[in-house]
Amino acid sequence: MLRSACSAGKTVVIKLFTATALITLQQLMKGRKVMMLINSAPGERVFVSWSGGKDSYLSLLRAGEAGLNVVSLLSFIGDDGLSRSHGLKTALLQKQADALGVHLETEAVTWESYEAGFENAVQRLKKEQAVAGGVFGDINLEEHQQWVEKMSLRCGINYNLPLWQMEERAVSEELINRGARAMLVTIRSDLLDEKWLGRFLDREYLDYCEEIGISPCGEGGEAHTVVLDGPLFRFPISYSTGIIHRLEQYALLELDLKT
Repeated sequence: MLRSACSAGKTVVIKLFTATALITLQQLMKGRKVMMLINSAPGERVFVSWSGGKDSYLSLLRAGEAGLNVVSLLSFIGDDGLSRSHGLKTALLQKQADALGVHLETEAVTWESYEAGFENAVQRLKKEQAVAGGVFGDINLEEHQQWVEKMSLRCGINYNLPLWQMEERAVSEELINRGARAMLVTIRSDLLDEKWLGRFLDREYLDYCEEIGISPCGEGGEAHTVVLDGPLFRFPISYSTGIIHRLEQYALLELDLKT
């Protein structure tokens, strides 16, 4: 069902199943104009497509607030043992899952085998975790939404985009307001100074991005983050920073767990 509500000239349009969820999300948005795509019924068992960064984390929070039952995080790992999305070590992803109290499912893929790996992992989650839906952190890229829809139909699951059509700065602002600690671990060094690596997402960074004309949310791949603490975390993740790796136009900060 598609429901809409207006308040003080602001519109919230949310594809939802219950009026209760609509009211909750209206309060959450605090008047921001946003569309959310929530196709799963409240209580449905879902996985979150997990990069370890701010968008997947915020989509996890919002999925829970919309009444979905998040039972697993799903991450894809390359031949180098790092996540395909943000280049994070598997041990760090597992520590996030431990802190959140959620199962982590991983699938080894190459870019060429990504779709097959996605389908394999989802079918495994359907069988072993009884999932019926997936949650994805895409914001405004139509080609990403189309891919998610295609793969969800192929796998026979509902798909949910809790951040869909949010204003890009609003995504990062909401994380800051909620008290999440998201560290910048990858940047495009042709766009951003490497001084930002290792810093936590804050309004100074958001202002700077807007000043130089790049996405404050990193939708164009300008930067990636890793969330180390925040709501739902049972404990903060202890870490140490290592060397900076450089790959083409990207600079990547190595991050290790403290033992």
